[in-house]
Amino acid sequence: MSRVLVIGGADQGRQVIDAIVARGFHTAVGVLDRALARGDTVAGVPVLGSDDELSICATEVGADHYVVAIGDNATRGRVLDGALVASPHLQPATIVHPAAVIGHDATIGAGSILLAGAVVGNDTAIGRGVLLGIHASVDHDGSVGDHASLGPGATTGGTVRIGRATAVGLGANVIHGISIGHDTVVGAGALVLDDLPPLVVAYGVPARVARAREAGEPYLSRG
Repeated sequence: MSRVLVIGGADQGRQVIDAIVARGFHTAVGVLDRALARGDTVAGVPVLGSDDELSICATEVGADHYVVAIGDNATRGRVLDGALVASPHLQPATIVHPAAVIGHDATIGAGSILLAGAVVGNDTAIGRGVLLGIHASVDHDGSVGDHASLGPGATTGGTVRIGRATAVGLGANVIHGISIGHDTVVGAGALVLDDLPPLVVAYGVPARVARAREAGEPYLSRG
C-alpha cells in the first residue's frame, strides 16, 4: 500500500482524503499546506509542512507518492508540475474513489482525481492532474486536457474535447462533439451548444462568452 502526501488541506484536500480512505489502495500519511500550522490535522491526517517541503516531509514519514488536492486548476497544475521536477523520486498518485466508473479502455493521467460517482466513458483520455468532481461525467471518446476540471454534476456528451486547465462548472452540460479551448471557465449550470475558444468565461442557457480571461486567473473562492 503506497504512502501518500496530500498537498492542499482545504475543501479539496478533505475530499481527496475521503476518497483515499474509501478506496483503501493508498494511505494518506500527511498534509502539506502553507496556510496551516504543523501539527494541525485535516480529516484526521497531520499537517507536516508546506508544498515546497515535499521531499523533506516524504523522507520524514516514508511517503512514496503525493497528490495535489487543490481546486483551482492553474494552481494545481503549477504545484504538480513543480513537484514532478523537484521530487522526481516520488510518484504522483492517481486517486479514484471506489464509486467512480471508468471505461475499460479509458486512460487516466498521473495525479488525476476522480471523486465519488464520477464516470469516464470508453476510449476517453483524461490528462494529468485532472479533477472530476462528485457525479461528473465524461462520455465516450472524449478528452480532458491536463489540469482541467469538471465540477460536481457536470456532464459532457461523446467526443467532447476540453482544453488544458479549463474548468467546467457545477451542473454544466456540454453536448456531443463540442470543443472547449484551454484556460476557459464554463459557469455553473451552463448549457454548451457551440464550441468555445480558449481564455474566456462563458455561462448561461445556452452558454455565451461573457468576457476574456487571463491564463491562471483565479475563479474559485476556496480550496
